[in-house]
Formats: sequence, structure tokens, C-alpha cells
Amino acid sequence: MMYSLLAISALLAMGSAGTLFDFTTLPNVDSWKEVSDTVRTPGKSKGVLTLQKTQLFQRGVFFAMLNPQPNGACFAGSVTRLPTTITSNPSSVQLKVRAQGELSHWKVYFNSDTVKYNYEQKFECPLNGQFVVVDLPISDFKAYYHGAEQPDAPVMDLANMTEIGIQGYGGVYATYKQAGAGSLEIDYISLV
Repeated sequence: MMYSLLAISALLAMGSAGTLFDFTTLPNVDSWKEVSDTVRTPGKSKGVLTLQKTQLFQRGVFFAMLNPQPNGACFAGSVTRLPTTITSNPSSVQLKVRAQGELSHWKVYFNSDTVKYNYEQKFECPLNGQFVVVDLPISDFKAYYHGAEQPDAPVMDLANMTEIGIQGYGGVYATYKQAGAGSLEIDYISLV
């Protein structure tokens, strides 16, 4: 997979705590690929990550359209490979984001070529038009398999993770449900 020189230099900081993705300076998001519920036969949701570039600013925008099954099952996401191993012990993942539309529940997840689980952490982003810094403690990432938490799974080892993703989801196993269209604007994703 080809990475631009600017993207590689921004991502090499991953060996230690620092910015994983600064969407305000990335030249493109070509390495981010859609992973939505259409990978399953009944799936009908859609997600796309793009860059919003204006004369005054630039940021990433993840657009999601969630069309749930009767039980609330649906997801729309985007994932990219981590081009280097994370060798430090950061305490959290931080994002500067703003949600708009009908979707306020989102998640960040890590997965690996060698581990069958996704390690996820959900967060709620207010729909008030304001950017917020979301802090997701590494210790709070939980193992999931096909959307269900796996409490007996091993704790996430960040050094073994090969991908990171962002996802909007319907809430099949949650007390809340969400559907419709929304966006998550993203300035950065960092390890701190």
C-alpha cells in the first residue's frame, strides 16, 4: 500500500505517544476504507471518510447513514492500517471531533491480523455544533466479536494492533438505538 511522504512522517510518531492522524494537514485519506454492514447479506448502511478542504481550514469528515435491522443491528465505518507498531504505553486515545445530524453515538476500534476480536470503545458526542476533545482510556477498550462484548477475551495489547477504525452504530446490544444520517468531523486522532 502506498503512503505519501507527508502521511508517513505524520504516522511515524506512532512508535511513541503523539498524533496518529492530523486531518488538518493530511494530503488525502486514500488509505481509509469503508467497512459497513453491507459485508453481511441484510446490511444496508453506508459510511465514507473524506477530507473537507476550504480556503480557511481542512479536516476529516466521516459521513454515516445507518439503516438498522428490526433489532437495531447496523454499522457504518472506515478503517486504515497502522503503518508501524505502537511501542509506547499511551494512556488514552484522544480525538477532536464534532457530530452533526441524527447520530451521536460513535466508536473507535482497533483490530489485528492475529486477534479475532475488535477492541472498541464507544463514546457519545453532543449534537450542539461544538467541537469536543474526547479522551478514550486505553484500559477501557473492550473486546467484541460480531458486536457482542467478550468479557473473557484477553486485554488489548496495543503493540499487536494493525488497524484503527471509526464507526457509527445502531446499538443492537445497547439500551439506546440510533438510525439515520450523521457526520463526525475530525481534526485529529492522537495517543497521549
